[in-house]
Amino acid sequence: MKHRPTISLVAVLSVVTLIISACGTKDAPEQKSATSFDSLPVLRTVTPFEGIDQNGKPLTSSSLKGHTWLASFFFTRCETICPALNTVQTTLQRDFADRLTFVSISSDPEFDSPPVMKTYGEQFGAKDGVWWFVNMPQEKMLDVAANGLGLIPPGSPEMHSTRFVLVDSAMKVRGYYDSADSSDVAKLRSILTELK
Repeated sequence: MKHRPTISLVAVLSVVTLIISACGTKDAPEQKSATSFDSLPVLRTVTPFEGIDQNGKPLTSSSLKGHTWLASFFFTRCETICPALNTVQTTLQRDFADRLTFVSISSDPEFDSPPVMKTYGEQFGAKDGVWWFVNMPQEKMLDVAANGLGLIPPGSPEMHSTRFVLVDSAMKVRGYYDSADSSDVAKLRSILTELK
């Protein structure tokens, strides 16, 4: 009578254990860790808007969907707070241009034509496709400030807010940061550092 070779029960269990453990770890999805940005509250939704950028091309809120962006107000004839605000933005653009878009809306639309805004932006090293300077009709600009971004609408060009508005890729406002407050700017920088 011939004996068939027997396979040790221990060997079988070892092979099965190896197969199960390999399958279990290989296909496990990676957990994405939460960032400071993820924990920011949703403060409001930006209402639709459109304007003309420094290159004379349309810029709409729908073209910003899918991008995290930083909104602010300025006017080119400003000699005080605007240069300071935009100097801060220059450093933010330098450090975060790979993950953040900048939208600077003129509070002086009658004067700030696309060529004027283009020359102004060049003084701050604004990169095309990263930092837009936008002109829109006065009434629309006031509406975007108040109802879209939740800022005090500028009654005159120099009365615009000095705050940056952080907007996520779904057009939700996630925070306000005073460009003239170094601790606020530091908070913003910390959040942007974790942004992918």
